[in-house]
Amino acid sequence: MMHPYKAVFIDLDGTLLNRQAQVSERNNACLKKLVALGVHIVIATGRPVESIRRLVAQIQSPSPVISLSGSMVHKSLFGEPLAAQIIPFETMHSLLEVCRGLGGVKNILLDEAEGFYALQDDPVIDEFIGMYGKKPNMFTYDNVPQGPVLSILVHAREDRRVIYETLQDQFGDLVHFTYFREYPWIELSAFESNKGQAMSIVCQHLGIALEETIAIGDGANDLEMIAAAGLGIAMENGDDEVKAVADRVAPHHTQDGVAQILEEIFQLKS
Repeated sequence: MMHPYKAVFIDLDGTLLNRQAQVSERNNACLKKLVALGVHIVIATGRPVESIRRLVAQIQSPSPVISLSGSMVHKSLFGEPLAAQIIPFETMHSLLEVCRGLGGVKNILLDEAEGFYALQDDPVIDEFIGMYGKKPNMFTYDNVPQGPVLSILVHAREDRRVIYETLQDQFGDLVHFTYFREYPWIELSAFESNKGQAMSIVCQHLGIALEETIAIGDGANDLEMIAAAGLGIAMENGDDEVKAVADRVAPHHTQDGVAQILEEIFQLKS
């Protein structure tokens, strides 16, 4: 049977991955079936591409991959870059200077295409060492990286809301902000960078229309992607603001919600 959807854009954490940060057997089998049917399975996540490769290589999708919340797009999981959204150096430098004067900033990460920098060597960066598969280079406020930076993560647990509002007041027209409900990092990227914008780049590359896409996610960095898709799907465990822009709600990510809803839409047997 012919289906109107030619591509499915899927977030990882809180969406495709279970609580063990793994792709379940059912989700894996479902996506493999769609790949075999010629449907483009495009992973779209805040994680770096190195982490995506370790998590979803078994799906064997030849389609593009969106990483760093839309700041980086690769032509395929192990393919060359298709697009990158860089934060202008002067903007990054000015933002770091403001962070220097904010007492609640505990750490800062700067993402590059092939690695990352950290302001402090402390346990909060362990999850990123795991994602990248290597330790960061270190930087200081007086010695910042000169190469292209794709995203900035500011760690601020107790004063996170105040720091977010302070930075947004000064840089809201220069960078794109993502504030997560419980995650202790504030994410900043190039002003035009988000998963929805990256989805448009992928669709143009694949020669398909946005109306022919499905997007599935749970968090604040999925908003633009879900709103722009032909069919936007929020997870049951997702933020209320994500559900508000979605067309449908999938079951909880711990219940193979991605597989459940895609099996229904594409009439697959579980």
